[in-house]
Amino acid sequence: MKALVTGATGFIGSTLVEELSQAGIQVRALMRKTSSSANLEGLNFERTEGDLADFDALKKAVQGVDLVFHLAGVVIAKNREGFFEHNASGTERLARAVAEANPGLKRFVYVSSLAAGGPTLSADPRQETHEDQPVSSYGLSKRQGEIELLKYKNTYPISIVRPPLVYGPKDKATFLFVKTVAKNIVPMFAAGTESGQKYYSGIHVRDLVRGIIQAAQVPVEKAPSGEIFYLAADDIFTYEQMMMTIAKNLDRKPLRFKIPIITLKIAATGLTALGKLTNKTYPLNLDKLNEILPDYWICSNHKAKSILGFQPEYDLTRGLENTVTWYRNHRWI
Repeated sequence: MKALVTGATGFIGSTLVEELSQAGIQVRALMRKTSSSANLEGLNFERTEGDLADFDALKKAVQGVDLVFHLAGVVIAKNREGFFEHNASGTERLARAVAEANPGLKRFVYVSSLAAGGPTLSADPRQETHEDQPVSSYGLSKRQGEIELLKYKNTYPISIVRPPLVYGPKDKATFLFVKTVAKNIVPMFAAGTESGQKYYSGIHVRDLVRGIIQAAQVPVEKAPSGEIFYLAADDIFTYEQMMMTIAKNLDRKPLRFKIPIITLKIAATGLTALGKLTNKTYPLNLDKLNEILPDYWICSNHKAKSILGFQPEYDLTRGLENTVTWYRNHRWI
């Protein structure tokens, strides 16, 4: 059994490569010439050069593999066009490459995002049957990538997985939260809920990659081509719970302070304008603000459990303990 993995050098992709190798599946990794293989150190894989913009390289990459795991994409871009070029057009080219060069593929798994579905307006978790309502260019581009891929669902079997907040060893995004807490501060964002809290679903990277592999190996008669699955842990947590769990692992008692919505809007407006002037992308901008403002980014894993046999092992407490321990052991903190 052989699999192509795009985005293999990222923290999710490299963890997937490790899990696939342990399962006895040969891995071919699509990588740019300039891509670092630091996250893949010590792992067995075949490197093939190319990117999602190079159709000929994609056709070469997909030849002779049984499975395709598509994780490559961008979470930060300079503008809407940048998101759609990578996450939508890039996915379409890869899907078309499989149709032309390897139509007998056993399964194509696309790692999308909860952002493609969007937040909910209440404590009722988002399910696969709910209408998609993405609120950001990132979410819209991931949804469009799904749409482009699904045009080929009658050519070869397709599974789409939508993880929420993903964390774990090697994750630089979670590390930003850890660094903030390490400074003994926790900025709190205003929420319109009765509790005054924002609510999230999350998943540890180890649980996620196991679910991704299950989505690839599920029989077609059990999961017809084109099925979408939310992969999340069982627990729903607040932003404050996440930050204070990090604080406990760091043995910190940080100062909590609220950031008014108007302050966020002013900062996002200013950084968006500055980004246009400097041709840079900042973590906070008007598009990202559309993801920060909603109070509920939560989803149900019931369908994944029922059809894929998905069973997450990590809750927030155990998952963050594992993550912070990894940061310590690798001297990130």
